[in-house]
Amino acid sequence: MDSNDLFVAMLGPLMSSAPHVLVCTAGLVLCLARRTVLGSAGVYGSLGFALLIGGSLVGLAGQAWFLWGQMHGEATPRSLALSIGAFGVVTTVMHAIAMGLLIAAILARRPARAA
Repeated sequence: MDSNDLFVAMLGPLMSSAPHVLVCTAGLVLCLARRTVLGSAGVYGSLGFALLIGGSLVGLAGQAWFLWGQMHGEATPRSLALSIGAFGVVTTVMHAIAMGLLIAAILARRPARAA
């Protein structure tokens, strides 16, 4: 097996995650461009979108690792399952932190209500 087989096998995951990464990249660029106007909300938003992009890339790396292990047959099913589980946990934690940061950005931007 060569790298072309891996690329062809990764086309599906790449195409399915591309819209998410593009939207998160647009959000990151907008938050960075308007950081001075947004203040702390811009920082939280930038970090949140960056973590969403990073989490998606970690997930794609996990899928590539899994496919590479299957193609080369060097890894046991147990080790493949453990590595996919580890990548899944890291991705989930990154996305959870990112969503928390995006919620914090929204809350930081809302005007305070008088009691």
